Amino acid sequence: MARATIVITGAAILCLQLIASRVMTPFFGVSLLIWTGILSVTLLCLALGYYCGGVFCRRRPSDQIRDAYYLAPTLSGGWLVVAVLLYPVCLGPLAQLSLVGGAFLASILLLAVPLVLLSALNPLLVALERPLHGEADAGAGWVFFISTIGSVGGVLVAAFALIPHLSGRHSILVIAAVLGLLGAMGGGKGRTLALACLAAALALAILDPAGRSGGDARDGEDRPWRTIAAYPSAFGVLKVVEVGEGPGMLRILFNDGLAQNGFDAEGRPALQFTHFLEAGAAHLAPSARKVLVLGLGAGVIPAAFEARGAKVEVVEINRRAYDAAGDHFGYRPGPATRLVFADARTQVRGCAPDHDIVFVDLFSGDGIPEHLLTREFFADVRGCLNDGGVVAINSFLDSRHMEPTNAILATLTRVFGRVAMVEQARPPSRPVTNGFLFAARRPGLLDRLAELRITPGTVSPRMAEQMARSLASLRFIDRTSPLLAGAPVLTDEDNPLSALAAPAQMAYRRAMVGTIPDPILAD
Repeated sequence: MARATIVITGAAILCLQLIASRVMTPFFGVSLLIWTGILSVTLLCLALGYYCGGVFCRRRPSDQIRDAYYLAPTLSGGWLVVAVLLYPVCLGPLAQLSLVGGAFLASILLLAVPLVLLSALNPLLVALERPLHGEADAGAGWVFFISTIGSVGGVLVAAFALIPHLSGRHSILVIAAVLGLLGAMGGGKGRTLALACLAAALALAILDPAGRSGGDARDGEDRPWRTIAAYPSAFGVLKVVEVGEGPGMLRILFNDGLAQNGFDAEGRPALQFTHFLEAGAAHLAPSARKVLVLGLGAGVIPAAFEARGAKVEVVEINRRAYDAAGDHFGYRPGPATRLVFADARTQVRGCAPDHDIVFVDLFSGDGIPEHLLTREFFADVRGCLNDGGVVAINSFLDSRHMEPTNAILATLTRVFGRVAMVEQARPPSRPVTNGFLFAARRPGLLDRLAELRITPGTVSPRMAEQMARSLASLRFIDRTSPLLAGAPVLTDEDNPLSALAAPAQMAYRRAMVGTIPDPILAD
């Protein structure tokens, strides 16, 4: 039983690290600095646990060590039950206090107690195993071997069993219940407490399945927010949320707090980026017959081009996005649409050079994954285009931190020679907005964007006015543009995008945490 316990608790340690990162992502994002905080706290807690466990074993009889050995998982499970109640109301204020500092504190809240207690089991088991192994290594090698094997199992369980199918909250409760069960089976003075921990974890999971993240909430403008569906997945938690009420209601698809698309009360797309990418690409390639869409979102762009008579191929890494788009946004692909569930980088490598348009809308976490913004990736995308083909890209733009945008533009111009950029109109108080980028197999084709006219016949008058204001920012960028002076070209071998984008990503995440109510973000 003692050896089985060290294997299972080793698995729990790695499970908790992965699940805690998923719980924290909607509040703190996925920037390099935030991950530094998570990993630093994790390693410090493990080191402290190893040390404290070793100190505890000195000059103590084996029966006391054995009691402590089974009490530690029980206390860990009990703390996880408490953490499940605390984090939905604590993570938001911590994120608003400071993303980096808050990430350290949130990691301590979620991980410190269980990681210190569970890592202390290793030296405790070494002490219990010493009579079997003698004084050579006192069984330390064997103990750390089986503990590490358990950790490998924990990674697999978290990645393939817990994260894709359960919310972060329920995943933590499953781990708490398992730890409580270990304590109960181990016996000793903590058996009653272990049974109480197990019962509390099961009661929370069964009697309150939605948790604090499932109820209604209101934002600072007193608008109601309501989560109507959640889709856990290996690529983030998708949530369908209704904001407001009556004619002004919006239904928005979120992925870890990042809006993928939104529809108004009448079922029309309400976010500008889908309209602008569609209008701009259709203007550049008015007779498009074959379209490649990288990133499904809510299915707006592929549905629009299938309705125009084009053959559409959609590449989406997350099958649950298709479920959400169909269940709540009316996406029903017809016979002219082919769905491929794969990573876009892999898919474009074998792409036929016969596409009229390629759309790139590949947001995850706080931006586009960096391997999808390199010179090699854009070269593969260019290889998908026919002679008159164009590519339309949705990106973030932060007027205070232009370094990542400039690097992306430098990379695009290296591949395509010329890029057209439109900045979505925004109030001065909101520095973060969408940037719409267009490139073409024949760079001179981009000149036609200056002739684009947005008419209320295709979109609502309000949307037409917003898009016209955005179009006024149109500018063309080539390799000689002063904007690109000193900007690096992103490659597979040298890609500093994570460091360049961290300030902009954190600015975006701070804005989201200040706008979206905590119960909507909480997983």
